[in-house]
Amino acid sequence: MIPESFIEEVLSRTDIVQVIGRYVKLQHKGSNWMACCPFHKEKTPSFAVNPSKQFFKCFGCGEHGTAITFLMKFKGLSFPEAIKELADDLGMEVPEDRQAKVRQAKAKTLTDYLAQAADFYHQTLFHDRHAIEYLKGRGITEETVRKFQLGLSPDGWQGLQSIFPDKTYDDPKLEEAGLVIVKDGHRYDRFRSRVMYPIRNPRGQVIGFGARTMVPGEEPKYLNSPETPVYHKSQELYGLFEARDAIHKKGRAIVCEGYMDVIQMSQGGFLETVAALGTSITPEHVKKLFQLSDHVYFSFDGDAAGFKAARRAMESTLSIITDTQTAHFVLLPQDEDPDSLIKGQGAEAFEAQLRAAFPLSKFFVMDIVREVSQGRGLRTAEERAQAVAIAKPLLQKMQAHALRQLLVQELSAAVRMEPSELAALCSVALLDVPQTVKSSKQLNQYGRDTKQGARYKRPVRPVTTGPVFTNIKRRLLQCFVTHPAWLLKYSEQIEYEMLDTVDEWEEAIVRLWHLAQDHSKGEGFEQAHLTTGYLLSFVQGEPIYERLADLASEEEVLQTPPAVAEYEIKCAFLKLEKAQLDAKIAELLSSEEQGEPIESQYLERLFKRRQEIHRSLVDESTQAVDFVLDNRLSGE
Repeated sequence: MIPESFIEEVLSRTDIVQVIGRYVKLQHKGSNWMACCPFHKEKTPSFAVNPSKQFFKCFGCGEHGTAITFLMKFKGLSFPEAIKELADDLGMEVPEDRQAKVRQAKAKTLTDYLAQAADFYHQTLFHDRHAIEYLKGRGITEETVRKFQLGLSPDGWQGLQSIFPDKTYDDPKLEEAGLVIVKDGHRYDRFRSRVMYPIRNPRGQVIGFGARTMVPGEEPKYLNSPETPVYHKSQELYGLFEARDAIHKKGRAIVCEGYMDVIQMSQGGFLETVAALGTSITPEHVKKLFQLSDHVYFSFDGDAAGFKAARRAMESTLSIITDTQTAHFVLLPQDEDPDSLIKGQGAEAFEAQLRAAFPLSKFFVMDIVREVSQGRGLRTAEERAQAVAIAKPLLQKMQAHALRQLLVQELSAAVRMEPSELAALCSVALLDVPQTVKSSKQLNQYGRDTKQGARYKRPVRPVTTGPVFTNIKRRLLQCFVTHPAWLLKYSEQIEYEMLDTVDEWEEAIVRLWHLAQDHSKGEGFEQAHLTTGYLLSFVQGEPIYERLADLASEEEVLQTPPAVAEYEIKCAFLKLEKAQLDAKIAELLSSEEQGEPIESQYLERLFKRRQEIHRSLVDESTQAVDFVLDNRLSGE
């Protein structure tokens, strides 16, 4: 666990313009630096980097975040890896405990050994005519061989000994790296006389190998590296490092079944293709893919095994996908795979398959129906009940609430139920639909329903929900996330108004307020370090992150002068206080109408405070108008 204080120091010393400028050509424009977005194709620059907020935003595709987020999205790094890279740039060492340092040192030794082995196998290939002819026969070009660093493991028992001296070949770490096997006191190479496919992590380090026999009928056809301290097949994807740039440019990732699919797809122009490593698609795989693109296509053979693989990919996707992401499923014609389809019919044939892919919502229903009735349709009550039973755990694991609601609606038609009934059976909640608010004509001045004669009932806390207050609190949250220091300045108002939160907007403000409070208690506290990027780094991965990042990067707020934004904060708190006074006054007057005794002096104080708030709102409004006019007249 990296200490928060260290992350804070890294972010405070990091220049986001400098970090992003290494990978993207930025041009200074006003208060921002602009460029064509690295995450999607565009001709007119819409990618903005704001140095004062330490934040980036693309107004074309919507990508946004901090320097940490950029490295995670652009390079496919994990959060700790991104922090380490920023720290390395600053000459800072990430504080780690002793055990972590030992693990890190061992990992470096293993990846160094694996890199040497990859170089050795690659050079060996070019000296073996049989291997070269084999690859040519598979349609693989020399350019592709070099791009993926394909190699050949020699036929001897100890071929690696030629690059590792005797003492090094006996090093137990070669066994830990999965390069050497020790059996009955003898050491020998794991891979012999096989085409070698180096597997890289998102940083480009070789962490393992896939190895294919060149002999027809020999088993196993593929031999892969075992699990090691640096290689975990349930987390890694073949070709991800090579495909990273293409995924950004194309705005999508394609997932196939094997190494050769990735290589042939790459040669066919689909450079954004990756593959699992001899295992089913896992949630960790899906998380890595969505980190690079919001649009993922899974391509599988159209046989029973392909459907099974697609189902597992769908199950893993459901637990990770958000409402802003999409997943599609390509089921190829019988006896076809990407390799054979592209060779036989060309790249356009596969592009057509992508255009005809099933979106997750359709595949979800289709797969359940297929599993229950082999695709005949749900004809009986028993089949429909079975479909509900299959859907239940899948729906329950979803984080994407809007998508889940739509899946419930899609499936409800197939099982002939109302969406609310299906949701209840699956123990998932449908999103609440706001009830129609009574108009002022239906309520008298005391809050009574004139049609029903019902008395207005005040909730535990005076009502500050509904469209009007949503807009007020949304803008309040936006001002705080773009000017975090004001969370401390208006601490008293936040404590008074919002610690007893009534909605998600207030919860978000209180969450930021707590982060700012924690930050202010740190040693060497400086308000200048309390930036938008700093706050967002601590909610990375939380549901709140996307909302805050969107609010912080809206063009309107980026152009709002701080003085005007602060005026909006003051007015927002005044309006919220006024709403509470109105609710309390209405309650007291209603009680009086019902014959209950009330304290007149207390009511008088409430009216007086309400009048003071009204005057304050007028004064604040006048000052804000004067400020804007002064700026316009001065040409700012």
